[in-house]
Amino acid sequence: MRHELTELQFAIDYYKSLERLSGEEWELPLAVDKWTVQECVSHLFLWDRYYLDHAVSKLPDERLTLVQTDYDEFNRLAVEYAHHIDALALLKKAIGVRRELVTLLDRLTDEQYERTYEGTFQPKVFVESFIAHDHHHQDQIDAALARLKRN
Repeated sequence: MRHELTELQFAIDYYKSLERLSGEEWELPLAVDKWTVQECVSHLFLWDRYYLDHAVSKLPDERLTLVQTDYDEFNRLAVEYAHHIDALALLKKAIGVRRELVTLLDRLTDEQYERTYEGTFQPKVFVESFIAHDHHHQDQIDAALARLKRN
């Protein structure tokens, strides 16, 4: 498996570590006027789902169905979704989608993995950006949980 895919797969273990959180921890804001832990996981899950459905699952031969996305609206809907799903059910879905993303990306040849599709989507760049995105939000979650434990 490519090194960066191993790193992308790390989110699965991270999600599993969140299974132990209490209800209070799930509802903990990442900072003042920021998402809660559950809302943040919902955000990560739904972006994974979007790219799985509209790009990664179509590689290497099908036409991509990515569309111009209003990020603020997408994120607002992710927050709303978090309020309609149990935290453990959300984690199960997030783990399943991330596992599928990694599996499909790992099946690509090096040429397919590094190729740019339809002038807009390059799997390697997608993976690198999602790793950074994961780390950003994982750091936020960890910091919020650490603050709660100190108080």
